[in-house]
Amino acid sequence: MKKNLFLLTALIIVASMILAACGGAAAPAPTAAPVATDTQAPAAPAATQAPGATATPTVAPATATTTPFPIAACQAGKTCVRWFVGLGTGTNAVQIPVEQQVVDDFNASQSKIQLILEIVPNNSANDALATEIASGNGPDIVGPVGWAGSNAFHGQWLDLKQYISKVDTSVFNPALVKWFETSEGDVGLPFAVYPSAIFYNKAIFDAAGYNYPPAKYGDKYKMPDGSMVDWTWDTVAKVSEALTTDKAGKNATESGFDKNNIVNYGFTWGFENSVNYVGAFWQAGSLVAADGKTAQIPDAWKAAWQWTYDGIWGNQPFIPNQNYQQSLNNGGNPFDGNHVAMIDNPIWYTCCMSHVTTDGSDKSPATWDIGTMPSYNGKVGGRIDADTFRILKSTKHPQEAFDAMYYLETTGVTKLIIGSKDQPAPYGALPARTADQAAWLAAEKVTFPQVQNWDTIIAGLNYPDSPSAEAYMPNFIKAFDRTRTFYALILTSPIDLAKEEATFQSDMQTIFSSQQ
Repeated sequence: MKKNLFLLTALIIVASMILAACGGAAAPAPTAAPVATDTQAPAAPAATQAPGATATPTVAPATATTTPFPIAACQAGKTCVRWFVGLGTGTNAVQIPVEQQVVDDFNASQSKIQLILEIVPNNSANDALATEIASGNGPDIVGPVGWAGSNAFHGQWLDLKQYISKVDTSVFNPALVKWFETSEGDVGLPFAVYPSAIFYNKAIFDAAGYNYPPAKYGDKYKMPDGSMVDWTWDTVAKVSEALTTDKAGKNATESGFDKNNIVNYGFTWGFENSVNYVGAFWQAGSLVAADGKTAQIPDAWKAAWQWTYDGIWGNQPFIPNQNYQQSLNNGGNPFDGNHVAMIDNPIWYTCCMSHVTTDGSDKSPATWDIGTMPSYNGKVGGRIDADTFRILKSTKHPQEAFDAMYYLETTGVTKLIIGSKDQPAPYGALPARTADQAAWLAAEKVTFPQVQNWDTIIAGLNYPDSPSAEAYMPNFIKAFDRTRTFYALILTSPIDLAKEEATFQSDMQTIFSSQQ
C-alpha cells in the first residue's frame, strides 16, 4: 500500500474493517470492499490474501502490543493448543465471536485437546508473534495468513508432510494441495482461495460487435470474421485494441486514432501492482534462482512486462497508464468506471464493480461477467490469492496442533467461510474444500444474478501460480517493494524497458545479498 501506486485509500480503509461484507466471494453487497485476510494488503480494495505484501520485520521490540481479548486458561488434563489470529484477518469485533464459536465447537467435539483463541491486533501482530517465539512461548497455529504474510517468519514453519499423509486430502483440488509443497516442506493445506479470472464489460463488447471471452478453459475465441483462435494473451491484445476507442469513436487499430484522447480501454491489470503478478500470469516463476540467492528474471516474465509496456505506451495502446487509471473512475478503479472492457483480478474484486452497469448508474442492470484466463505458450498461467493456517516448528504438540488446524480447514469452514443468513461468515472467500463450493456458488448467484459463468471461477482453481508470485525471496520486504516500484515505473512513463530490467535485476541482487 505504498509507492504512489493507484491506490484506493478509502476502499482499503473499508477493507481493513469489513471482511464479512465482501471478501471477494459470497459478498452480500457489491459496493463493499473485501477485507484483507493477510496482514499486508495489495494495492487494491484488498484480498483475503496479502498480494503485494510489505511484511513487517521479524525482529521484535522489547515489548509488543497485546490483545484485550481474554485468553482462556488451559484446563487440567488437556493438551492445550493456541491459535494465533492477527497476521491476517480475524481481529475485527464482528469476526471474533464466530471464531470463538468454532473453537468451542472443536473443544466439544473431542476431550483431549483444548483449542485456545489468541487475538492480536493486526498492526502489532508480527512484532507480538516474534516476541512470543523469541521468548519460547510461541503459539501453535497461526492464521489465516497468506503467502506474503507468512514470509516474515520464513524458516519457522513446520513441515506438515507426515501429518498431511494421514488425512484425506482428496477433499481438496489436488493442484491446491501440491501448491503448498515448498522448499520449507508442506507448509499448509488449502483453506480460503481467490482464483483469478478475466472480468469483462458486456456492454463494451456488444457495442463493438465482439464476442465475449471464453467461459470454459480450452475453448477458442471467435473473432468477428468468424475465425476461431486460441484465447492467448496475444488474442487479448488484439481484442483489447479493437475495444479501445477515442473520443471520435475510432479504435486503436484504425487510421486517425487519437491515443491522447482515449475514452474506453480494452484491458487493465487493475490492482496487480507488482511485476511478479504480471509475470505469473504468463508462467509461474521466481526472481530467485535455484541457489536461493541469485537474482534472475524468467523469460516469460520479460515477455509479460513487454506486452504490458506495449499495451500502455505503444502505437496502439489498450491499457491505461497511471494518469488514466486515476481519472477513469474511483481514483484508480477504471473498470468500475465503465470505461474498460476487461480486467484481470482475483475474485475478491466482485466487491468493487458497483458501477459496471448498462449506463454507469448504481441502479442500472449490471453488465459484467467472467471469462477464463488466457494462455501463454499453450499453458494457462492463472494466479490464486489464498490463505491458510500454519504451524510453528516450535510447537510442543505438533499432532494435536495439526488435528485442530485440520478441523478449522474442514468442519470449521461452515461457520468461518460459508456462514448463514442469520450469521454471516467472518471470512469472505471461496472455500478450498470442494464439497463446500456449492454453497458459495449459490450465494454468488443470488448476489450477482446477471453473472452466468461462476463455474469458470471453480475451474480456475486448477491453475495456481506454483511457486506463488508472493513466494519467499531473501530480504522479502525490500525485495517485494522493489517489484512494485518497478511496476509503477512501467505504468507511469515511457522508459527503456530493457535497460530498466537490467537495473531492476541488479537492484534485486543487492537486496538479496544484503540479507546474507
